[in-house]
Amino acid sequence: MVEFRTEPQKAFNPITIIAVCLFALFLGGIGIYVHYQKKTAPQQKSSSVFVPGLIEPGNTNFEYYKTRVKLENVKATLGISFSNARIAIISGEILNDGDRKLEALQLHITLRDVWGKFSKERTAFALRPGSGISGKAMEPLERRPFTIGVEAVEYYWDPKQVTCEITGLKYR
Repeated sequence: MVEFRTEPQKAFNPITIIAVCLFALFLGGIGIYVHYQKKTAPQQKSSSVFVPGLIEPGNTNFEYYKTRVKLENVKATLGISFSNARIAIISGEILNDGDRKLEALQLHITLRDVWGKFSKERTAFALRPGSGISGKAMEPLERRPFTIGVEAVEYYWDPKQVTCEITGLKYR
């Protein structure tokens, strides 16, 4: 004779259910993070910021308004990053002495060592549309501070031998 016995079903432990749910949420979070990272490509160091409508040297409008924009109190200091890299910090003040709103200002910074030889250079925006504290264009006769960093400067870099040249403007 054959006897059939049924064993009682084991109920799931509530701690096991909670652990499985948390693990599923964790995997879902990782999936969303990976999906987001694929959509937004990391910004390359070689790619520069593009400002549409920027006028550069050679344009008569650039030469005209360049004389109306002044850089004042420009000074250079040395900073040390958390990774002990030497950083040149160039700061100063922009004065829009013209009669139009200044939207963007591009500067070319050249650093020299104590012997006057070329050390490092960088082209960066001191003023850019939508950036900064207010994100607004500079009104006529307005002053605004700027700060630009130059990474990995040499040991013999001389903070007294820094040149800042205006290489791009955008105004309305």
